[in-house]
Amino acid sequence: MKRKATASYTFNGHGVLEQQEDRLSSLPDVLLIYIFSFIDTKLAVQSSILSKRWLNLWTLLPVLNFDSSTLEQYEIHNLGNFSHKITFDNFIDKVLAHRNGSIKIDDVNIKVTDHTSMDKVFNYALARGVLNLSIDCSEYLTQYRPISCVNASDSLISLTLKGMLDFDRFPVFSGLVSLRLERVKIVQPEPFSSFPNLKELFLVNCKLRSDLPVLVVIGFQLSRLTIFSCFYHPIPYGKLVLMTPKLTLLELDGLIPMSFEASELPVLDTVHIDCCFSFPRVADRNVHQPDENQQKINLINILWSIRNAKCVHLSPSTVKLLSLSHGKLV
Repeated sequence: MKRKATASYTFNGHGVLEQQEDRLSSLPDVLLIYIFSFIDTKLAVQSSILSKRWLNLWTLLPVLNFDSSTLEQYEIHNLGNFSHKITFDNFIDKVLAHRNGSIKIDDVNIKVTDHTSMDKVFNYALARGVLNLSIDCSEYLTQYRPISCVNASDSLISLTLKGMLDFDRFPVFSGLVSLRLERVKIVQPEPFSSFPNLKELFLVNCKLRSDLPVLVVIGFQLSRLTIFSCFYHPIPYGKLVLMTPKLTLLELDGLIPMSFEASELPVLDTVHIDCCFSFPRVADRNVHQPDENQQKINLINILWSIRNAKCVHLSPSTVKLLSLSHGKLV
């Protein structure tokens, strides 16, 4: 519905009161809802006090953005079902309970400090058929905690998990095509076969559980794989195994895996490698790490595994490492 523009008054630079058109109020509801989709849902709810027209706009949002990073308590003026001051967790409850249930939720993004809110939003999103879900708890948690997931999903397309979370095997997510894990701990040696249609996988600064000897990536539809090994955790993956026959883009950045195996990669097109050697710190002397000679061999084995690629990009640091291994390249 398009609204007629109203007027407002402001003082110009000469102190004279001038009439200005209220362009925001003249925007149609659909455009206002689109704008609200890019801001914190708290602000969208607070807009209800502006006029009767704005009272229920927030209930029509197809995108929910929750962020507890600024305030532990959300100060909400008297807005019907909302009290004057409520906790972040209660605010989420109110929004989920009083939004317009006939409006499908496309995206849910949450930055959260506690696992209770995280699990609540995660399972709500799966139950409501959300398409894109992003959970970020990287700045607040001090120890790894499991993420609770008991229901399968056919609708979720994109999932991002960031923070100190234990990533275990999920139920089958048949619709998932993009998965990004950042700073999570992988606690299963092969956790990705639950996503049979996965096409993009990003592993950024992820670590393996200490007793896992190998990480296996099984993705028969996977076309892009990015692995950015953890620089803050100076232990490379013990063994990396790829079973990805449709892989076209491979990006390896960071520590060299101790061992690397890949099944045939017949359609591999582009590879980016930016590797570095790992050297144990004094505090890590009790942790087994390959010596420099073994790491050189590991890097060469990676190059052999990607020999069918049409284009290989090597960073200057990778080329320098290879120059130290010229006698082994034969």
